[in-house]
Amino acid sequence: MRALVELALAGGRGPLSAAQIARRQELSVAYLEQLLHRLKKDGMVTSARGPRGGYALARSPREITMAQVVRILDGQNGSGNGKLRNGHRSSGRGTPARHAQRVAHAVLHCVHERLSESLSAVTLQDLCDEVRAQGGEPVDHRYVFHI
Repeated sequence: MRALVELALAGGRGPLSAAQIARRQELSVAYLEQLLHRLKKDGMVTSARGPRGGYALARSPREITMAQVVRILDGQNGSGNGKLRNGHRSSGRGTPARHAQRVAHAVLHCVHERLSESLSAVTLQDLCDEVRAQGGEPVDHRYVFHI
């Protein structure tokens, strides 16, 4: 999400390289490139090759919700209803282990649904507005100095 905020803050000024974003956000370039590849594959970002290449948002920050980002990065985009799947083997009908499994699944399902609802209400633009309100927009987004 931090990388997407960087791209949104730089919007209209050309693409940002993965190395630039990684440096600004203190992330591994290799890890960031994996995430950006997933976002590109699902149409969230675009990329351009070459010396002035890099990544840019494919859509307006107002159109991108944090729920969409989480679904893409978790590999759930287009997987249907997005509900949690129970990956445990049944230990028998009606046993205490099976009951505990059902309770745990119900808790996780409820939490997942509430988080998804909350994240759907937050856009990338909201995050950018918050960064700007806190005065946290990096100086190098406005000026470039080489010493």
